[in-house]
Amino acid sequence: MPAEEFSRDVSATLDELAKWVAAAYPDAERVGSGGYRIVTPEATLVLTASPGPERRIALLRLPTLSLRYHFTSGDEAARGRLLHRLDLFMHRGGG
Repeated sequence: MPAEEFSRDVSATLDELAKWVAAAYPDAERVGSGGYRIVTPEATLVLTASPGPERRIALLRLPTLSLRYHFTSGDEAARGRLLHRLDLFMHRGGG
């Protein structure tokens, strides 16, 4: 289950993150250029993104974001449900 505060690095742009958050939680409040406040009846998440270093694999270049997750309300189960929904929209396909 998710802790009250943790960080992740993801391969994405700020625009991609904005689309994912809007799809998962259309009522999310945008806070600055890379921040979001997601409120559900059970939990509240403040998500802050900042651009990270570019990942390079041979000739492939991937942008990265450093995401900071900070839950300001909700028990462990509620935080897990909120995060699970967001993760579904952030998931990329694979082989």
